[in-house]
Amino acid sequence: MKIQSARIKNFRTLKDVTIPFDSVTTFIGPNGAGKSTVLRALDWFFNGKPGSLTEKDCSFGAIDEDIEVQITFSDLTEKDREALGKYAPEGAATFTAWKRRSPDGSDILSANAKGFPDFNAIKAAGNATAKKDLYASLRRDRPDLELPAATSGAAVEQAMTAWEADHTDQLVDAPEALQTNFFGFNSGGKMSGLFDFVLVTADLRASEESIDGKSSIIGRILERSVDRAAADEEIAKIVEESRAKQQQVYEEKFKEQLDGITAQLNEVVASYSPGRSVTVSPADVELKAPKTTFEVAVLDGTTETAVERQGHGFQRTILISTLQLLAQSGAASAEGVICLAIEEPELFQHPIQAQAFAKVLRSLAEDAEKRIQVTYATHSPYFLEARHFDQVRRLTRSTDETPVVSVHYATIADVKARLQGVVDGDVVDRRLDHNVADQLAIALFANRAFLVEGTTESSVFHGIGDRSLVGSLETAGVSIVSVNGKSSIPLAHAILSSIGVPAYALFDSDGGFEARAIANGKAQEKIESERTSHAKPNRLLLKYFGLPEEDFPSANVTDEVAIFEDHLESFLSENWPEWFIACENVETETGIQLSKNQLAYRTATLRAEGEVPEMLLQILAKAKGE
Repeated sequence: MKIQSARIKNFRTLKDVTIPFDSVTTFIGPNGAGKSTVLRALDWFFNGKPGSLTEKDCSFGAIDEDIEVQITFSDLTEKDREALGKYAPEGAATFTAWKRRSPDGSDILSANAKGFPDFNAIKAAGNATAKKDLYASLRRDRPDLELPAATSGAAVEQAMTAWEADHTDQLVDAPEALQTNFFGFNSGGKMSGLFDFVLVTADLRASEESIDGKSSIIGRILERSVDRAAADEEIAKIVEESRAKQQQVYEEKFKEQLDGITAQLNEVVASYSPGRSVTVSPADVELKAPKTTFEVAVLDGTTETAVERQGHGFQRTILISTLQLLAQSGAASAEGVICLAIEEPELFQHPIQAQAFAKVLRSLAEDAEKRIQVTYATHSPYFLEARHFDQVRRLTRSTDETPVVSVHYATIADVKARLQGVVDGDVVDRRLDHNVADQLAIALFANRAFLVEGTTESSVFHGIGDRSLVGSLETAGVSIVSVNGKSSIPLAHAILSSIGVPAYALFDSDGGFEARAIANGKAQEKIESERTSHAKPNRLLLKYFGLPEEDFPSANVTDEVAIFEDHLESFLSENWPEWFIACENVETETGIQLSKNQLAYRTATLRAEGEVPEMLLQILAKAKGE
């Protein structure tokens, strides 16, 4: 059983969003968009105590509406069906449950169950008398149902259950209230051992999670890994023997003294109340066997210290380690699932450790035998793999007076559909693990992306942006992405656009290739081959962007794409000669030939005198969405 989707309504910033889940689900987006809110909504659904939400948790003051979290589960096993019973009958591919907080502050848990519609009113009746009356009425009105007589509320329930079991073809989906302990770790409810949700928040302290308790991570690990029953049984015997021996000591040491006191008291009592007496004896010893508990300490060299005395980084390392062990220890049952939900898994981690943690989480989730589902909210590209872009959920928030949060996501099929007739499906599959994986991790976090062929274009446009204000592009949330050639632009653009990142593209038409080829003495056969290598991707790019197809398009700046008639250097040579003078000065200063060097191009762009060509400014403005 795994989470297939979640719908969250009227919970904090989330007015009404529906989110599909995968084996690994990554939430990204700007601060305040609602990434962590999704994880906390799920935590309330699975682990929230009654009354834990207040009116302040309603979305933008909508206190007269229910807060609702709806979870649909898929991949149901036979053990899941056995435990869920009527909520997941044979043939049902999913199981859905709702948790609601009503405006009066009460919490309600319900689920889809198969039921006979005519029984709904009877099941909802508040007491046994009402159930019996409604049932009797239904028997009179519907003799064709052949319902048996029932003289108690329990008998009515039993009769309806038996009838539904014999008439499954007449049952329909119907919401039904569940007991409050339906979910929760070790709750004893139907979901116990089938699905456990563990949330690690950004402010969670390792010292708290290292305490051996039911709700702590260490406690959950020990519950799964250590059998305390045998030890607790032995301890109970020791305690009982100790109690008996202590009582015996009291008898031996105090009997003579207490007998004397008893006799003296009774002489006085008899004078006031004849026929009555008192006794003074040792009270029964009350000793309760303690539960076996464990503690975690840190051994630093030869010194043992408490976890809370460690730095934030090491405490987070302990959390990560215990979380990994929790996942590897398995769920409470052999077929159960653990969902690890982590807020900012990169917190206090140096890059190499963050990369290692990301790999471990994915390996756990992708190992079918581990039965692990992972979801996290992150700002780190180390936890976002572009080749798994279909597992990314990008949240954005509108600037309206009452902001609306939107969830953007895309499947590989969505991207292939965008690329129909431009990039073959098998090429898409190959490139996901090749160039795309290296290019888009940071761009997926951007407000806007600017796709260019290579690092030289990236350096020049970064330099142009910094000429007006250093870091202006980064401040605006614009990521310039070098895709290593024009043929890679459609795939990168399709992925970004599908997941809701506005993308602008720039490519070279390479119209001057023939003159250069002739000047270099290339044979005509080579020139024709080179012509095809330029013309084919040009036509495909124009087709992708909905422009008239031609072999070598002229310079153009449109709303979605810009085109150099030849390439960047030839454009700069004609329109900004001071730029080349700046490049020569950089080479003179360094004593190194710096052709197509990123740092040299950026430095030259910053230093070059004269005005930046208008076309470059137009392109940059389009890329920024101006």
